[in-house]
Amino acid sequence: MAPRYAFELSGEHPTIPRSEALALLAITSAGYRAVSEGERHFVVEAKDLDLSLDRLGARMAMVHRVVEVAAEAEPTAVGVARAAAELDLPDRSYRVRAKRLGEAPLGSDEVERMVGSVLWRRGYKADLADPQIEIRAVVTSEGVLLGREVARSDRTGFRDRRPHKKPFFHPGAILPKLARALVNLSQVREGERLLDPFAGTGGFLVEAGLMAVRGVGVDVQWRIVRGAASNLEGLDCTLIVGDAMRLPLKDESVEAAVSDAPYGRSALIQAGSRDELLTGSLAELRRVLVPGRRMIYVEDRPVGGAIEEAGFEILEAHQERVHRSLTRHIFVCR
Repeated sequence: MAPRYAFELSGEHPTIPRSEALALLAITSAGYRAVSEGERHFVVEAKDLDLSLDRLGARMAMVHRVVEVAAEAEPTAVGVARAAAELDLPDRSYRVRAKRLGEAPLGSDEVERMVGSVLWRRGYKADLADPQIEIRAVVTSEGVLLGREVARSDRTGFRDRRPHKKPFFHPGAILPKLARALVNLSQVREGERLLDPFAGTGGFLVEAGLMAVRGVGVDVQWRIVRGAASNLEGLDCTLIVGDAMRLPLKDESVEAAVSDAPYGRSALIQAGSRDELLTGSLAELRRVLVPGRRMIYVEDRPVGGAIEEAGFEILEAHQERVHRSLTRHIFVCR
């Protein structure tokens, strides 16, 4: 049987974290099967994921942690103690951390104390400051999943890359964590090319570059392209002053695309209308994208019909409410 892994999901969005996890599994494992899921977590059996855990952890945004499940228990003190007694650990120092998700009957601190007590009695050495192994307990209303933490997202990095902290800032930019998640939804792999036809300040391209993806950004305004270049310094990215309706790229030349189309009163649109920009940019994205690969299209309108008319299949649709007058519609397309 393939190893089991529990994915802890962010509560920041109701649907994107799970989709991000599935997209990452598709590009980092040799195959997987969903076992169970609940509030803010799900469990899979995955083949050869252990070979890609470093890559997985380096890419995660709305997936917070991945735990290789070694034992499962009922959400009771007796169940947790039995599960801790079953753990087969190497002779290394450990630290126990628990995460309570939803309306679980046991608290995080309570589970940490119970598991730590059992391991101490079994002769394992605890080290809260610098442990060699992080034991993780995922505590839910259905049960407790216990095992070794094998991947963790870098949430500090996302805070440090917030739009107003970058060299070049422009209002309306998508936050780094969401940008990273959407790049992951495109299933782009390291070394492949990802296109943003409305590059703006380069938010998608920064996240792609940090994952060793080759970025290609196009924007109609020279001033914006020059500013984005300062945000992308040191990353593998090509920036072009150009029109999203006439992309200076060859047919079938990019493996993925992520775009946040301009909207709102402050958006500078060179097309005759927003509908013309939508239709023209979708046609160009269809032309330059490798067949069978993914495109993420973000709009402030439900434009699914236009996307399908352009020749794309909509695989998923998500919504993100930004404020009262702006809801982002996020389409995952092939």
